[in-house]
Amino acid sequence: MKEEIWMVAILVLVATISAGLLGFVNVTTRPIIKKNEVRKLRESVLESLKVDYTADNLEDKFESEIKTKKLDGKEIFFRYNDSGELSAVAFKVTGSGFQGPISGLISLKPDLKKIIGLEMLSQQETPGLGARITEEWFLNQFKGKEVEPRLLIVKSGAEEANNKVDAITGATRTSKAIQGLINDDVKHVRNDILTDKVMEGYLNE
Repeated sequence: MKEEIWMVAILVLVATISAGLLGFVNVTTRPIIKKNEVRKLRESVLESLKVDYTADNLEDKFESEIKTKKLDGKEIFFRYNDSGELSAVAFKVTGSGFQGPISGLISLKPDLKKIIGLEMLSQQETPGLGARITEEWFLNQFKGKEVEPRLLIVKSGAEEANNKVDAITGATRTSKAIQGLINDDVKHVRNDILTDKVMEGYLNE
């Protein structure tokens, strides 16, 4: 009986210590993780807008090139040209993929109809298949494509159009998920956040 009590006490002690260590690691690493997430987002904003930067000047470049606003709970990134005219708008696009959540960053012309660039922030898709949404050849296809009325991701070899992008072979569900999250979030931003009236206030710096 004493041996059983002793074993239980040891197990409780080990569990308590383990929980404490996990809590300590979580608390100490949380700021680092958050900092890395912010850095990744800023890199993606600059990359989607085709702004050159280095690891050393990332923060300065972002602060000088990008104006950030939080509208209706959504972060919107504005870029202005040297004349003070709005040249691009960027924001996150998120949704469910085949294996898990997908998060990306899309940048558009001020009319919110033509894509400047697309970057992936996070994904859990199948390596070698759906995970190829992070590859340059796939992302580069979106440059110059139109999201009005809808962006379409189609089988390779389909008739070309200003709103069509080639899907990833063997990853139809992931490709369609990207199509859906882009169309849904762009429509939401255009209709509910950056309406024509709201955009009038951001057209000039």
